[in-house]
Amino acid sequence: MKLSLCGALVGAATIIAGLSFAGTPLPHQKDGLWQSSAMMRGRPFTTQSCVSEESQAKMSAFSSQVRQRNCSASAIVRNPDGSWSSTSTCKFGPGMVRTMHTHITGDFNARYAMTMFADGSSKPEMTMTMTWMGPCKPGMRGGDVIMADGMKMNVLDGAMSGMPRH
Repeated sequence: MKLSLCGALVGAATIIAGLSFAGTPLPHQKDGLWQSSAMMRGRPFTTQSCVSEESQAKMSAFSSQVRQRNCSASAIVRNPDGSWSSTSTCKFGPGMVRTMHTHITGDFNARYAMTMFADGSSKPEMTMTMTWMGPCKPGMRGGDVIMADGMKMNVLDGAMSGMPRH
């Protein structure tokens, strides 16, 4: 489950960061520690992520490269109510092509929510709420993500390590 959770987390980060390349700039998250509470395919999970200006710049560049390589179509719209909607058709593996619809609401300085639907489904595949918690924890650097079980990874360099719970 850890690997699929890591993949889902990186996928969600890719979608969020990639929105800024759609021609209309998306506000950046406020620097610091963000806690996510998510539900993916009926399973809850939480993470804490250290966001910095540098990590966002690198994630956005990474995201752009991933989207160009793996996605054949992508459309992003800013809605009249200030929310964002995205539709992307991407390849996730051999023979695995999916169209995902994403809706994002909120304030990238304090809290925002994201809901993802697979094409043709009315039931969300993933929901996530991100809440700004304050400065990053001591020892964390931009791109660090701590899973609920204490596993730590850096989404910029792919490094994973065990980490005691606090």
